[in-house]
Amino acid sequence: MPKVAIVRGSDRKTNIKESLKLLDGDIKRSIKKKNSDILFVKVNTIDPNFSLACTHLDALEAVLEYFVDDFNRIIVGDNSFAFSKSQDNIYSHLAKKFEKIEFSDLSEFESKRLMFKQINGSYRDARISSLPDRAFTISLALPKTHDAVVFTGCSKNMVGCLVENRVLIHGLDFYHRLLLDKAVKSFGVTNENIVEVLSNAKPDLSVLDGFVGMEGNGPIEGSKVKLGIAMCGEDCIALDSLAAKIVGFNFVPYLSLCGKKGIGVTDLDKIRVLREGFEDLMEISKKFKPHYLYRYQIMTKDLNAKMPNIDFRLLISFMKRYYRVKDKVLERMRK
Repeated sequence: MPKVAIVRGSDRKTNIKESLKLLDGDIKRSIKKKNSDILFVKVNTIDPNFSLACTHLDALEAVLEYFVDDFNRIIVGDNSFAFSKSQDNIYSHLAKKFEKIEFSDLSEFESKRLMFKQINGSYRDARISSLPDRAFTISLALPKTHDAVVFTGCSKNMVGCLVENRVLIHGLDFYHRLLLDKAVKSFGVTNENIVEVLSNAKPDLSVLDGFVGMEGNGPIEGSKVKLGIAMCGEDCIALDSLAAKIVGFNFVPYLSLCGKKGIGVTDLDKIRVLREGFEDLMEISKKFKPHYLYRYQIMTKDLNAKMPNIDFRLLISFMKRYYRVKDKVLERMRK
């Protein structure tokens, strides 16, 4: 029976450290079993221009303070333009406090091939970093709604380990996501491809910083929700299933698929909850407003309804983030 520790309190760093303490013995055994002197902290840095969308500085510092003496080498990273080699990242100042720390977009490490299903039934190549195989890996994320898969937490965070053709996880090319009818048809394929990612890159430990979360049009442009909790557990699927329930989502398709394939536990009755600062889950639960495409994200049958051809909300969102395209172009020019 997997354990998930949950702590409620008024300080983000304290919450995280106290949740880790509740599982300290299990974590030490897991570190010993992994037998690696490398710690890899997979942060979520989807876009540092939207601070609410990224792993908080204090959350990362709390994890580093807790584990710094257990490893000889510490890698913090995400395959994101936030870790571009041409600029400092939002966590770079922590290098002054933690001499062992390295920052990476994961491209310098060995990778392995994945095959992602596409909406036309074909499969296309992608590559994922092999670092989680070598290092004791912590997925450090926050609870957010999502534009394709309902909810994102520690398990979905591992998609950031993809180092080539990441966009293919959606089952179609980048620009086709602007076509709403195609995007909606891709949701089921996206869930299947996330399962493929987690079959190849599951973290050894997950830490969910739920001090605040994001509702509405996540994972970038949603609204802040105060939760005041931290969660940790060795089974990222169990942790995220519990977290999704806390924020009001009873069904998250990729988590359900992971449960069916034995990648993790989704039956909440089979998860042992260790708690501090509250008695009942209802005390810490808040129903998040879902993404505007939520009703399509949870569909289990083919789409028959007529839809507008272009998702203008997504188009506007992409236009506001033009700098991400510019950064990719500059990186390619440097190569």
